[in-house]
Amino acid sequence: MIDVGRTTRKIRGSTRRALNVRDKGCRWPGCDRAASYTSGHHLKHWIAGGSTDLSNLVLLCHRHHWMVHEGRWQIVRTEGGQYVTVPPRMDLFRQLPRGPDSGVA
Repeated sequence: MIDVGRTTRKIRGSTRRALNVRDKGCRWPGCDRAASYTSGHHLKHWIAGGSTDLSNLVLLCHRHHWMVHEGRWQIVRTEGGQYVTVPPRMDLFRQLPRGPDSGVA
């Protein structure tokens, strides 16, 4: 069984093997660490209700896993399956263009 939902936080057995095959190594853009030097990361964090399903997992090397958990970076998967990193203090909503203000003719 690859997708185990919320039954366990640990990424083991067939789930880890499938993650290794899919990601092949750290998926942080520009990193070339092999899968044997990585650990699985929940894109939606376990504590926030994230599942231990392949669709919610990504391989990250120790450095990049630390950056996400301790350095407050984010890694997100786009609809096209690419990974994008978001540095701390970057407010995504402030980067979007504003619409017209209500009450302004």
